[in-house]
Amino acid sequence: MTRLSRWCLASLFLAAAHAPAFGQTARAPVSPSHIVIPFLANAGKPAALEFEGAECDVDSAGTSMDCIFQQLFLTTSEVAPDTCLVTTNRYQRVFQRDPPNRWISKEGPDGVCGSVDMVTLQDGGGVRWTMETRRIATAKDAAPSCRAPDGPPEILSWQNVRRPLPCRFVQPGGLSR
Repeated sequence: MTRLSRWCLASLFLAAAHAPAFGQTARAPVSPSHIVIPFLANAGKPAALEFEGAECDVDSAGTSMDCIFQQLFLTTSEVAPDTCLVTTNRYQRVFQRDPPNRWISKEGPDGVCGSVDMVTLQDGGGVRWTMETRRIATAKDAAPSCRAPDGPPEILSWQNVRRPLPCRFVQPGGLSR
């Protein structure tokens, strides 16, 4: 993979992360209450080609932060092994401040096990953000499957975001509405 190809791929991710959603207008200029988390990569799977970034707005009290995340996935296909399929996804989460430099978001409980999705953002200053995601069953006695231990957290980090590509070409992957 050439330096130019890597630069093009990085530019594609940054453009997708900062582009308005279809049908929306561009955002207002960045303000002190606007935080950009430019890049996160899977820390536990150094070969994974899954990346995220976010733009967040902090409320005037500084206690709540509303974030729009943009995910980028590169996958290979058995049909064309030298080609990576590029897929993106956008989602929103609201976080509450957990002083001094942490933000926590909880969604749920859902399902028979009362599962709660908990996401923690750790602000290390500047671009040094870390995101930990865990799913926790709160009703362990609701069903036999709920008794299984909660899985390990998934950690995304600002470190080691540069990854080698298993492909020479890229093309669009699955697109959603």
